[in-house]
Amino acid sequence: MKDTIAHVHLMCEDWKRELDFFKTEIVYLRKRLEEVASKNTSKDVLIEVEHFENKFRIMSIHVDELKHDVNLKNESLLKEAAEKPNYINVKMIDEDVDLIELMNDTSSDFHSTKKDFYKFLSKSM
Repeated sequence: MKDTIAHVHLMCEDWKRELDFFKTEIVYLRKRLEEVASKNTSKDVLIEVEHFENKFRIMSIHVDELKHDVNLKNESLLKEAAEKPNYINVKMIDEDVDLIELMNDTSSDFHSTKKDFYKFLSKSM
């Protein structure tokens, strides 16, 4: 499906804000995890702590990589808009389905992990 440069640019800006939010939340979640780890020495709790440490590390790397991809997409859009200013609002570019799916999957994974983490916190605190 075709879309306008302006619309895809707005989507990229929304995605960057969402990824910044995820990055900020991961820092907060890691601090909460450190609190749990410092107060609990149970083997079961430490296994969960390690799981979430790994999950947050992977999510942080993934968010950084995805933000880089979104920035590249946005830069190419801005370049195209500068080259074709009369076509900014004309549906002439293909949607980036892969990037849309990656953002949807990342968002879903983040929210699912956060929910699981809060369940873990309620059990261990």
